[in-house]
Amino acid sequence: MAGETSKLKTRLASLNASLDELESLLEPLLTQSLPETLLNLDPVQQAKYQTVLPYVTYDLIFIYLKTKGLDPKTHGVVEELDRVRQYFQKIDQAENPPIRRSEVDKDAAGRFIKHAITQAKAKVATSSQPELPTQSTFVPLKVTTKMVARAQYERALEKEHDIEEDILDVYD
Repeated sequence: MAGETSKLKTRLASLNASLDELESLLEPLLTQSLPETLLNLDPVQQAKYQTVLPYVTYDLIFIYLKTKGLDPKTHGVVEELDRVRQYFQKIDQAENPPIRRSEVDKDAAGRFIKHAITQAKAKVATSSQPELPTQSTFVPLKVTTKMVARAQYERALEKEHDIEEDILDVYD
């Protein structure tokens, strides 16, 4: 019993020392208001700071529940800690985006190659004479109202230009 008491006392002393250290570390951050603190930081540091604050708070609640003898894993604080951890991951991904490598779909490439080879073999087998390139299929031109209006405008410009040339003839 005396051994367990001494172990508990050392753990309690260690916890107390850790909390004192945490308090001394947080003191400079808590002397200013949140907007004043965020004003001097760049956007990434602001995001980290605004993520660390709730994480520390929820972590302290977790520790508090544990010291009260409650199971913190059944409490909602664990879900909140997980949620805040996701924000840490998002910030990390924003700082260091993953390098995307282009991957080749081997199955699709195999199908393309197989199809091309069979087409080439079929062409060689069916004709011994070289095949001339065929013309493209005919696609009728669709004349839009905008195209008609532009053509009329260009014709009017040409007539104007012709009239101006007749008027501006220079004689020596």
